[in-house]
Amino acid sequence: MVIRDFKIIVAGNPAAEAVSSATALSFWGGVDVAAGRIQDVHHDLCGESIRGKILCIPCDRGSCSGSGVMLEMLRLGTNPAGILCIEAEPVLALGPVIGSRMYRRSLAIRTIAEEDFRAIPRRCRITFTEDTILVDEENEEEE
Repeated sequence: MVIRDFKIIVAGNPAAEAVSSATALSFWGGVDVAAGRIQDVHHDLCGESIRGKILCIPCDRGSCSGSGVMLEMLRLGTNPAGILCIEAEPVLALGPVIGSRMYRRSLAIRTIAEEDFRAIPRRCRITFTEDTILVDEENEEEE
């Protein structure tokens, strides 16, 4: 699948395994910062590592403290490689923007249309390029 209609919120061109959910995620309390793992027991990705992966969620949920969580994940190196979502609150991008200045580390954030988001399988490989988002469903892992 090739997605050409997207908005770059935070620049970057990662290629990584993706973890996808139709459920919004709160980074404050929902993510184990030290492990880079989702710990929200009410989230369908609870227990999943997001470290170095492309996290696909429709949107983030919660307060402005999520940007601080993201910043700490960048400091520790437990952050996802990128986030792909339908809607990104400005506060979601704040952590990666500050992280790029403070630690010279960031993560890419892109938004896409809901119909494109819904077509992404739960497991696949995603590559961000300057003009496309490539979703490689052939590398989808068996569950």
